[in-house]
Amino acid sequence: MPVRLPQPGSNGIFTPEPPPTPSSSGLRIATLNAAFLFDGVGDEGQATFPHKDDPELAQAHLQRVGAVIRMLDADVVMLQEVENEDVLHLLLQGPLAGAGYTPYFVQGTDTFTGQDIGLLARVPVDDVSRTDERVPVKGTDDTYGVSKNLIARLNLGNIPVTLIGLHFLAQPDNKERKPRREAQAEVIRRVVASEIAAGRAVAVLGDFNDHDEDTPDAAGNRPITNVLAIIKRAGAGASDDLRNVMASVPQEERFTHFWDRNDNGIVEEGELSAIDHILLSPELHSRVVDVDYVHAHDPMTYTDHFPILVTLDVD
Repeated sequence: MPVRLPQPGSNGIFTPEPPPTPSSSGLRIATLNAAFLFDGVGDEGQATFPHKDDPELAQAHLQRVGAVIRMLDADVVMLQEVENEDVLHLLLQGPLAGAGYTPYFVQGTDTFTGQDIGLLARVPVDDVSRTDERVPVKGTDDTYGVSKNLIARLNLGNIPVTLIGLHFLAQPDNKERKPRREAQAEVIRRVVASEIAAGRAVAVLGDFNDHDEDTPDAAGNRPITNVLAIIKRAGAGASDDLRNVMASVPQEERFTHFWDRNDNGIVEEGELSAIDHILLSPELHSRVVDVDYVHAHDPMTYTDHFPILVTLDVD
């Protein structure tokens, strides 16, 4: 059974529809996997994607992603699959011109895809960094880390906050990758625990490439890993566990990713899942005003991920 999503207009041009107006004003944070937000020139890694080595197609993709970001009108946007800081500047010179964003970028270590994490913010950011920690992989003599992550410290209202953007190893159902993704979760758990111990509220957001056991998505997917559970229990006790904002939306709306499993060019039930998440520590979760899983674009022509938008009362 096909799933109803927004369609292009009569002129064949798709314009992203705005998300629901929040019930009250507040500060908006969002996450979006931008699906190889590259410029089409230079060394673009070993992965394949439609606009690779094609500046014209890459520019068209950048314009479409920029339209989605502008539509969100978020104060802070964590982006995954960003090539470099130059691409963020292209966004700000093009589809996001005048939107008031400052770009932040820290070079990662994924040499295969060349993907990294980027941050756009309208609020002051004190500093950005990343973690290069590696931890043991269960059942092996190897260690593993998070090649794509970004840590930003800022104040939201009068609350000191740490945003941890991430992009984990792909293929949620691949049992061979399970230990490595759980090692990645442990790396992030340690960062979260350190920031909470320092008296900071925390938001972990991005492409986890995994499901949440506590909150089934629209397709009822269950994880084969403990990735989200590991990160949620980052603090010293249950009272400071992180919470997934996904629980605030109806189950039928819980999807952030489209995989055309049978390559038929149709979005069908069972092909939509939630692998992108926003986890909030209690101080931030108590200030949530609205949560929107924004399904306002065509996942076959823009990006195959959908953004998550959270509005916080931090005045």
